Amino acid sequence: MNNGVAQNNNQQKNTQQTVTSPQQNTFTPNSKVDTHIQQPQTQPVITQSVTVPTTQIVNGQPIGIIAQKATEQAPKEVPKKKVNLLPFLIIVILLLIGAIFYLVQKNKADVARLNFECSPVGYKEETDLDLNSTIVQDLYSKVKTNIREDLASVNFDNAMKLYLAYRQIAEDKIYESNCNLFSKTAMEPYTCPETATFTPMAFKEETMQLELKKLFGENANIPDGNVQIGKNCMGGYQYIEQRGEYVKGYCEEQSATIFSANKKLVSAKSYGNYITLTEEVKYIGNQNAQVPEQLKSGTYQYTFKLDTNYNYIYINKEYIEKY
Repeated sequence: MNNGVAQNNNQQKNTQQTVTSPQQNTFTPNSKVDTHIQQPQTQPVITQSVTVPTTQIVNGQPIGIIAQKATEQAPKEVPKKKVNLLPFLIIVILLLIGAIFYLVQKNKADVARLNFECSPVGYKEETDLDLNSTIVQDLYSKVKTNIREDLASVNFDNAMKLYLAYRQIAEDKIYESNCNLFSKTAMEPYTCPETATFTPMAFKEETMQLELKKLFGENANIPDGNVQIGKNCMGGYQYIEQRGEYVKGYCEEQSATIFSANKKLVSAKSYGNYITLTEEVKYIGNQNAQVPEQLKSGTYQYTFKLDTNYNYIYINKEYIEKY
């Protein structure tokens, strides 16, 4: 029994020792870890590796950059604000268009100020023009004269220039008028009878000046005057300064003639800003009357020049001697 009591006492001591004494675990390098032991759980920490460049200093002098890694929490990315460039681009485009428009207009103004010698036509070689072309026929119609006009005057003076300009006036610029201030002696044989059977026609002096500038150039400076060549019934418009009008008179003389003229345009040439028309003329008389001396058969040349208003203006008419 004593042995049994002693055995029981030893078991109780062992039990007490187990309860009261804390268990110590010793780990050795080759010991196995009990995978059934629960480890305390912790929240994961997100970190980012950032490379911070540093400069190594040796003897007070930097010799290089050494990359160091530092672990820090990633900063929160802030979204960038978008900038709308469309209004700015529209303004730039409008400014460019305005600048181009200004330069174009300035260039046109500079061209308009060029002197009479400048021209938009610049052929370096003489060029033959088609005799049936619009430009040739138009120019020839402005200067070609008939036998009656040649008999009245062959001079290229202001009276002839006024007469040629008058021929260019459109019919819608001429209107019915009256004989007020018409001089009966200023351009005989023209008169202006105030009767029920005669109504004088008229046109404005600015109409005449416009045609003079178109035909002879801006700087022609041809003064207003009576439209009459010679002392016969050719023209018939008297310039009345007080009225600012040209008024047509009445002439009773016959306009028939016993002479005739054959005229033919034989060539048209262009050189630079000039155009020349060459005309062959044959005046014809009869057995009873010889052709007047002032009428010369032969070759005539008309010269035109393009001015800064893009009008081919009439420069002169020349008789070309064959010998």
